[in-house]
Amino acid sequence: MVSSLLVVVLGSAAAMSWLSGARAATAEATTVFIECKTAAGTSRGSGVVVSVEGHVLTARHVLGLKPNDPMPGAIECAGSIGVADRNATRAMIAQPITVGVDAALLQFQDQRDYEFMRVCKFEDWMIRRKIFVAGFPGMTETGVPSFREGVLSTTRRNSKGVLETDGQTIAGMSGGPAFSSNLKGLVGIVIGAQFTPQGTVDYFGILPIEQRYIDDFQLTVSDQPCFRRGKVVDLPFAAEHWEAGDSPVPLGVTPEEGSCFITSVWGAMNEPDDVVEVAVHDGQYVLRGGQSNTDGSYGAKVSCTWFD
Repeated sequence: MVSSLLVVVLGSAAAMSWLSGARAATAEATTVFIECKTAAGTSRGSGVVVSVEGHVLTARHVLGLKPNDPMPGAIECAGSIGVADRNATRAMIAQPITVGVDAALLQFQDQRDYEFMRVCKFEDWMIRRKIFVAGFPGMTETGVPSFREGVLSTTRRNSKGVLETDGQTIAGMSGGPAFSSNLKGLVGIVIGAQFTPQGTVDYFGILPIEQRYIDDFQLTVSDQPCFRRGKVVDLPFAAEHWEAGDSPVPLGVTPEEGSCFITSVWGAMNEPDDVVEVAVHDGQYVLRGGQSNTDGSYGAKVSCTWFD
């Protein structure tokens, strides 16, 4: 049974202030506005580029189809990356893949190298981790994608294994990406939303990335973790047993990812060159110090924690 995720939405303004610089550029460069036409009419939504060849993952109802509907021959889809502009859309080809849930794969017809998002398979321990979703709600005046920060709060299922929704529920963000907060990978796609009595969004429904979707859609798995299972970093053995005279020990943590600090120092430090420190070298924290002195030896231990 495939699970849907509840995403408690924290608000657009907070998300935009938190999402900036290179992360915002990457999100915009992979978020796609989609418009599809069939004999039944025109439907619109969002998607995300998932391969260098221009494959785009989206919700199946963005194509005007139900989960188990076969891909019709007479379907015309077009998309634009980073902007909802019908004049900038390019032809897309619907791929004949059916996975039994509200997901579909398109591909841009023009051949070039595309910036794309790698994926992270969803695990139960990822609950309560921060994410943000992106897409094009309605026909926005600016045409740029909208971002919503959220939290993976719990899992819910219906008889089909997904959160019930329809194509009109979130007015254009259906099929859009759900990114991990560090933008290391795609953790799902938007398939619906629940509204409060006042009409504001209470939570989004997310179809999480499962192993079978990775296989069926030939998605590329991120070589970096989307989330950390715990706050404390598992350090190499040498970091727990460093002594003066040892080579610097890389700690595997960058300043953007976490913080490292000395927790204890032992031995005799009698000379000006008797030092031990945590410093940044080649982009990551290292534990290093001076040479062993004639009066004895000394050493240190460190600890590192992830920011998220």
